[in-house]
Amino acid sequence: MTEQWEHRDLYREIVTSLLEGVMVIGMNGKIVMLNPAAEQMLGLTQEDIGDSFVNVFLTREGTDDFTEAILDAVYEKGRVSNMPVDFLMEGETRNLSLSTSYIRSEGEKAVVVVMNDVTELNELRDAQTALDRIQKLNREYEKAKDEAVRANEAKSLFLSNMSHEIRTPINAVLGMNEMILRECEDKQLLSYAANIQSSGKTLLFLINDILDMSKIESGKMEIVRVEYAPENLMMDLWNVIFLRAQEKGLSIRFSLDETLPRVLYGDDVRIKQIVTNLLTNAVKYTPQGGIEMTVAYVRKGGEEIALTISVKDTGMGIRKEDMGRLFENFQRLDEEKNRNIEGTGLGMNITMSLLKLMDGEMKVESEYGKGSDFTVTIPQRIVCDEPTGDFETIRSRREQNLSQKRQTFEAPEASVLVVDDNSMNLTVFKSLLKRTKMKITTADSGKKCLELVKKEPYHIIFMDHMMPEMDGIETLHEIQKMTDFPNKDTPVIVLTANALSGAREGYLKEGFADFLTKPIDGDLLEQTAAKYLPRELVKDAASGGRETAEKIAQADREAFLEEGISLENGMKYAKNDLEMYLELVRLFIRDRGKQEDMRRFLADGHLPDYAILVHGLKGNARTLGAEQLADMAFAHEKQSKAGNEVYVDAHFEELALLWDKTIMSFQKFSEKYGAGEEEKYLAAEGGEILALSEDDLEAVAALLDDFETNQAVEKLRAWMEHPLEPEMRERIKQALTALEDEFDEEKAIALLREKGGDGNGV
Repeated sequence: MTEQWEHRDLYREIVTSLLEGVMVIGMNGKIVMLNPAAEQMLGLTQEDIGDSFVNVFLTREGTDDFTEAILDAVYEKGRVSNMPVDFLMEGETRNLSLSTSYIRSEGEKAVVVVMNDVTELNELRDAQTALDRIQKLNREYEKAKDEAVRANEAKSLFLSNMSHEIRTPINAVLGMNEMILRECEDKQLLSYAANIQSSGKTLLFLINDILDMSKIESGKMEIVRVEYAPENLMMDLWNVIFLRAQEKGLSIRFSLDETLPRVLYGDDVRIKQIVTNLLTNAVKYTPQGGIEMTVAYVRKGGEEIALTISVKDTGMGIRKEDMGRLFENFQRLDEEKNRNIEGTGLGMNITMSLLKLMDGEMKVESEYGKGSDFTVTIPQRIVCDEPTGDFETIRSRREQNLSQKRQTFEAPEASVLVVDDNSMNLTVFKSLLKRTKMKITTADSGKKCLELVKKEPYHIIFMDHMMPEMDGIETLHEIQKMTDFPNKDTPVIVLTANALSGAREGYLKEGFADFLTKPIDGDLLEQTAAKYLPRELVKDAASGGRETAEKIAQADREAFLEEGISLENGMKYAKNDLEMYLELVRLFIRDRGKQEDMRRFLADGHLPDYAILVHGLKGNARTLGAEQLADMAFAHEKQSKAGNEVYVDAHFEELALLWDKTIMSFQKFSEKYGAGEEEKYLAAEGGEILALSEDDLEAVAALLDDFETNQAVEKLRAWMEHPLEPEMRERIKQALTALEDEFDEEKAIALLREKGGDGNGV
C-alpha cells in the first residue's frame, strides 16, 4: 500500500511539472484536478474550482467549443485528439489544442484532458503564410516592374531618338527661314516666313519638352550647379515673358527682395526652365488682368538659403477636383475651355521632376474663375552676400545700357596701364577698350609695373590681384610707398575674380579706387574708365564695335554647347566681335604649353604656383565661354589653395584631358570662322614699296627699350599698311605677333635689331 501511495505521489509530481495543461474529470462531471499549466491556460486555480463540476465553464463567455469537447468526452461520445478550440480569457481569445483519454483508478473511470496553448504557434504560422504570399507577390511585382521598365526605356529611347531626328531638319528649316527674314524684301514672303518662324519655334518647344521628359524618365537629367547672378536670371525671365504678356494685353510686374544675395550657387538653367513654364502657363491661361512674379528668400543658416519664387495670375484658376491631375503627363485641365491652347501637357510634370532633383517643392493655391498662385521653393547656396537691389532699378539700368551700346567715348590723349600676368587677359582688356582709342600700356608683373609707374604718367592703372612673386595688393602698397613720381594721384582699380561678400570693401580698404570682377564686362569697363578719366579727355564718339556674332551658325552654337562651350557667353565677353573672339581663341590655343608647367609644379609640390596657373586657366576659359573647363579649373584652384595635393594629383589628368578636348573644339572653330585671319597684317595691294632701313627698325626698338610699347605697335602697324619687301613684311609681322599675341617685348626687340634678318625670328 505504501508503494502504491509513493507511485501516486510520483505521478502527481510528474503531472504537476508538465508544460501541457492537464485536467482530470470524474464521470460525474466533477473536476478532480488541474495542474499549474492548466490553471494558467484556463485562468482558474484548484482553489477556485473546489468541488465544482465541469459546468463551471458554461457560465463563461467564449468557452462553448471548449465545454462541448469536454462534455462529449465525459458522456463518452468519443475521444478527441489535438482538437482546436477557442477559449476566451480576460477578453483575449486563446487557441487551445485538446486531447482526451480515459483512466481507471481504484475501480472508477475518469477523463483526462491534455491541453496545449497554440496561440503563438498559430500566429507564427499565419505570419509565415502571409510572408510566403508577400514574397510571391513581390516576385510577381518585380517581374511586372522589369517588364514595365523595359517598356518605358523603349518608349523613352524612341521618343528621344525621334525628337533628335526631328530637331535636325527643324533647325535647318528655321536657319534657312532666318536668312529669308534677313535678306528678303517682299512683304508677303516676309509674312509667310514670320509664320514659319513662329510655328517652327512652337514645334521645337514641344520637342524639347518630350526630350526633357525622356531624359528625366531615363535618369539622365542632371542638375549642374554653378555660380550665377539672380539679377541676370530675373532679366532673362522678364525678356522671355514681357512680349508675350504685352501681346495679350496683360499687365506684368516683377518684385525682388532687395537684400537677395548678388551671387548664388545652383542650377540657374533649370530654375529658369521651371519659372518660365509657370510664367508661360500664367500667360496662356489668363485672358485678362495681369501676372505678378515675386522673388524672396529665407536664410537656413550658414550660407544656405531657401529661394522662393511665386507666380500669381488673374486667370481661369483650377477646380479643386482637378488639382490631383495637375502634374500628370499629357494632361490639360478644363479641356473643353482650353482646347486651343498649345503645349504638350508635360510642362508641370517636368517642373515637378526638376524640383525633386533640386530638393525643391511647390505649393499651389487656386480659385476657379479668379486665378492661381504657384510658389516654388529651392535650396541655394550664397556665394556673394552683397544685396542684388531693386528689380526696377536693375531693369532700367539694363535698358539704359542697351540704349547706350551703340555709343561709346573716345579718349585718344588718355593713357592707361594694365597689369596682369595672363597674356590673354591683357589682350581681352586691350580689345575691349580698342574703340576708345586710349593709349594702353601693358605690364605682365608687379615688378614691371613698378618700373613703368616711375617713368610715365598714367590716367588710370588697372591691376590684377592674383599674380606670382608680387600680387596686386603688394604692388599697390609698393606704389604707395613711392615719392616724387608721376603717378602719385593715379587711381588704381583692381581686377579680380573674387566676388565674395565683403571683397569690395576689403580692396577699397587696401587703397584701390574701385573694383572690377572677372570676366571683365566690356560696357562696365568703359563706364569705369570714363568715370576716372579727366573730363576734358573724354568725348562722345560713334561705336566702332562690329556686331558679328550672328555669323556663327545656330547648329555650331548647339554643338559647342554640348561640348561644354557656350559661344553665347564667350561672344558676350568679346562684345559681340567675332574677330576679337577669334584672337582670344588663338591665344588660348597657344597657351596650352602652360599645361606642362602646371604638371611640373604639381610634381614638385609647388601648389601656390599651380594655383596661380589654374586660376588663369579658369579665367581664360570663362572668358571664352568654356564653362565646363572653367568649373573644373575652379575646383582645382580651390583645392590647391587649400593645400589639398591629394585631390589635385588625383584629378589633374581629368583636367588636362578636358583642356585638350576644349582646345580641339576651339581649333575647329578657328579653322571654320577664322579663315584668312592670319593675313590681317598684310599690306594693302598696289602702290610703291615702302623701303625701311635698319635705322628705322632701331628707332622702334628704342621705343620698346623705353617701354613705349603702344607707340612702337602703332609704328609697326602703320608700316604694314604699305607694300613691303617680303622679308621685311615677315620680320615686322613677327615683331607685332611677339608684342600683341605673346607680350614678349624682348623677342620683338631682338627681331627688330637682327642684322640682315631673314624673317625666321630668333
